[in-house]
Amino acid sequence: MSTTALPLHTIDPTEQCWNRIGVRGDRSCPELAKVTHCNNCPVFAAAGRRFLDAPSPVGYLEEWTTRLAARDDDREGDQTSVLVFRLGDEWLALPVAVLVEVTRPRVVHRVPHRGGLLAGLVNIRGELNLCVRMDQFLGVEGGAEPDPEQRRLVVVRHATDRWVFAADEVDQVHRVLLPDLSAAAPTLARAHARMTRGVFPHAGRSVGLLDDTRLFQTLRERLR
Repeated sequence: MSTTALPLHTIDPTEQCWNRIGVRGDRSCPELAKVTHCNNCPVFAAAGRRFLDAPSPVGYLEEWTTRLAARDDDREGDQTSVLVFRLGDEWLALPVAVLVEVTRPRVVHRVPHRGGLLAGLVNIRGELNLCVRMDQFLGVEGGAEPDPEQRRLVVVRHATDRWVFAADEVDQVHRVLLPDLSAAAPTLARAHARMTRGVFPHAGRSVGLLDDTRLFQTLRERLR
């Protein structure tokens, strides 16, 4: 069943300044120095209230009434929460169950006589963690020069192992319906395709959901 979305045009396009001069635009808005992010701006908040107060499309309330009335056990296990992030030109996701935290870049200290997938060691809250080159591990092609302001370190844990990898951009946590996953495109790098459970659409792009068990088991074997 496809869900009818509230139309974005219910917000006055002339007030979508966050897409022009805000964090999604050229960041030239003078208010950013005070509010840090458009989410904290009164203009953004006012637009959001008008969006939520807008009349619902025909059939919207009836459709969601039917969906929410479904038995919980019918939906249990069919969806999961994932963190969406970008490596090079590829948008990927990992289950939040393996996520420890997302933090700003830190200094990575190289390990003598070790290279390849191992970028080095990074200190996260007083604990040294192995930092891996996830893009190289997955065979992801490098995209445009990453924006330093968008780069983040993603800290993950599987069983007793912890790793850190650099992401060129981190989106948010999203809910994914597992039955809606489609097969990975045959054009994906071989290593990437082996580690991907499937692909789901998000924000007009295809996101590959990584198989965390296979990913981290293979990563551990490669780093021995």
